[in-house]
Amino acid sequence: MNCRKFITVILSTILLLPALPAQEFSDTLRRVVVTDSGQGRMLETLGGVSGTVNVDKIKAVPSFLGNADPIRFVHLLPIVQVNTESDGGIYMQGSEYSHTRLSIQGVPVYGASHLLGFFSVFNPSHYRSMDYSTTAGQTTRLGGSIDMVLRDKIISRPEGEFSAGLLSAQGTLGVPTGRNSTLYLSGRKSYINLLYSPFLKFDDDPLAYSFFDANLTWVWKPTARDRIWIDAFGGKDHGYIYYSKTTSDAWADWYNALAGLHWNHYYANSVLKQSLYDTLNGLDAQLVIATESGRMPSHIHTYGYRATYEQGGFEAGADVAYHRVQPQNPVAEGHFNTTIDASEQLQEGVEAKLHASYSRFVGAYTELKAGLGGIWYLSPEKENYWGLTPQAEVNFFIPNGGKLGFRYGLTRQVLYQTGLTNAGVPCEFWLLAGKLCGPQWADNFSLAYNLDFGRRPEEWSFSAEAYYKLLHNQLEYFGTIMSIMDTNYSVYKSLVPGEGRAYGVNLMLQKNDGPLTGWISYAFGRSLRTFENPLHSNTYPSNHERPHEFKAVATYDFGKLDVGGTFFAASGNPYTSPNSLYIIGDHLICNYGEHNASRLPAYVRLDLSVNWYFHKGERNSNGLNFSMYNALGRRNAAGYGVHADEEGKYTFRPTSLSVRFLPSLAYFHKF
Repeated sequence: MNCRKFITVILSTILLLPALPAQEFSDTLRRVVVTDSGQGRMLETLGGVSGTVNVDKIKAVPSFLGNADPIRFVHLLPIVQVNTESDGGIYMQGSEYSHTRLSIQGVPVYGASHLLGFFSVFNPSHYRSMDYSTTAGQTTRLGGSIDMVLRDKIISRPEGEFSAGLLSAQGTLGVPTGRNSTLYLSGRKSYINLLYSPFLKFDDDPLAYSFFDANLTWVWKPTARDRIWIDAFGGKDHGYIYYSKTTSDAWADWYNALAGLHWNHYYANSVLKQSLYDTLNGLDAQLVIATESGRMPSHIHTYGYRATYEQGGFEAGADVAYHRVQPQNPVAEGHFNTTIDASEQLQEGVEAKLHASYSRFVGAYTELKAGLGGIWYLSPEKENYWGLTPQAEVNFFIPNGGKLGFRYGLTRQVLYQTGLTNAGVPCEFWLLAGKLCGPQWADNFSLAYNLDFGRRPEEWSFSAEAYYKLLHNQLEYFGTIMSIMDTNYSVYKSLVPGEGRAYGVNLMLQKNDGPLTGWISYAFGRSLRTFENPLHSNTYPSNHERPHEFKAVATYDFGKLDVGGTFFAASGNPYTSPNSLYIIGDHLICNYGEHNASRLPAYVRLDLSVNWYFHKGERNSNGLNFSMYNALGRRNAAGYGVHADEEGKYTFRPTSLSVRFLPSLAYFHKF
């Protein structure tokens, strides 16, 4: 029986099963409910595979230069890979960064990193909470999902919080605009170059950097059954590095903008959620070597509408999106006194999806879920694609023995993100399926177990998940940072289609209650790609693969003093090393070996943090944060590249972002 027939049988069975009595259903549900994130713990998990992060409580976890960041917090979980300092991507259980759906109230955000990955674009004080899952459900993504949830509180007096440190300042202000509406404003600006320029270097070369972002959210409650949000976000980054030994430099500007209108209508036993949005992400990077220069501008712009209806265990929805994508569009000058313009055309595509799902308890301890969706896509070449997205889940609630669940889902995605990785600058770009490769799709299997135990209810939690994914129509970028100087360069010449698979297991033991909280976790995972291109006919590890990862997180509440620490130990990422380097005229030529056959050194890092509260209350608090990034002083590899010594000799070795023993002091205030 194939997967689609299996889903059909499961769905039909669920619809024909008798429902449990209301009291029995309620008693069963209470064993797995996630508590209110506004007053609950820092991290509430559901079955070890999804959960909610209370963004107001993550300040106890070590932050980078005094800035608590929800995306950096997600990297502490075993489901997300450890990243280098030059990569802020969310690689979830072997999937690509583009496979993870990052969103604000369901609106996709395509670029989510400041400072090459040190910060996300999400100012935590602007949001109520953050939801995460290892599956993106019926959205048009192959992997997991992370959604920033907007505030919905209507306040009667001004309130807010701000912090100012040695790197940046940020703040959020909530202002009543009537009895039934509130305006929330947030802003953040860096001034890293004022104090940290001697410390912030990339492979011993100076790095200049700045960023800003701003949020505006207006919440209106016109009736007891309606809630409306008008949300806007914008941000921009600028980075510059000068390579002194090769008399070359590189800079990059990348930016985000988003606008959304959300309307939730609450019926007696159901809710209808609708969103109309416009989201944009762009990049312009330039590399200058001697008399040659190359630029790589790209952007993605999406207009969309989405709606979901939820009633009990039933959910149905529709999504429509119009994409305008400019793939990497290299422009090179000075190459043998000529100008190169690849002139990659702007891509336009439309995708639409309808889906429905239903869940039901069968007996006292078994829950069945099933869903079916259909997607249609019109490519830039005006080709039509369509496909189904069946899903099924079975959960067994073992009396005093935890929860065991099995899931299967077929997911589809029309957007690709690819380009240079581990290069020290954000040079990846988006493109639409069609010209080189059709829409990608994946079969996702997982088996998860979760157990709460201890002297107090849910004092301790243990979770484990094993997963296996088959990835179809994958694209890999085989170009190098020198490729844009080639007169015959084309994006599509550097892209090779293939297949992939990912498998692994995540384990986590969590301490939930008491002054000491935190967790330890271990993740084993492989992420492999197979290509049939004559030049690259083999199976390779993906660019982001880390087979082994260990993470430990601990916070201790002394009352007016919070102490926290995080520790990472992970395998190094793979990379492609050259067999030889030689110079012809003024040009450096690299003869590369087998793709991703080499691996960077292991990544090890310890971060520490202390919050000293002058006053600590539920509504008002203030104090100082002291943090130490990379307390062990280890010089971790952030990528790889060509290096030249003072005698003009070239070598190819790992590069690093020099942030050894980087301390910070910040003042924070909440009112």
